Amino acid sequence: MSNRLYRILTLFAVLLFASCQEPEGFTDPEDPLDAGREFVRAVLDGDFEKASIYVSDNEEDKEIFERYENYMKKQPRSERLNLKSASIIVNKVEKLNDSVTIINFSNSHTMKPTDLKVVKQDNSWKVDFSYTFSGNLPANE
Repeated sequence: MSNRLYRILTLFAVLLFASCQEPEGFTDPEDPLDAGREFVRAVLDGDFEKASIYVSDNEEDKEIFERYENYMKKQPRSERLNLKSASIIVNKVEKLNDSVTIINFSNSHTMKPTDLKVVKQDNSWKVDFSYTFSGNLPANE
């Protein structure tokens, strides 16, 4: 194999690998507030692929998030458009320790206060969705 062909194939493999890592627009959050805002914005926008990256790696969180995604996709188009145009309102940020923060937020459409627990997992900030989901949202729809 020629050296040039080898370099082209290597470049192609690197680009392919990089494109499979994270969806467009994903940024690794610097702190829990960034993670929380990015997660909520992705959910409001209906970008569940991006939002799922911020969900904790635990199976319960992934399962609950999947049910929530299915529930949201069944909402009327007008409701989804209203959420997409909504602003995020951060009501309170409570740092419990170096690896756990509770963010209370609302959105300008529903104005419903919701707690979001953000935890540090493997040097990355993730949303503990089961915490958020309990008591705030319908689980079985």
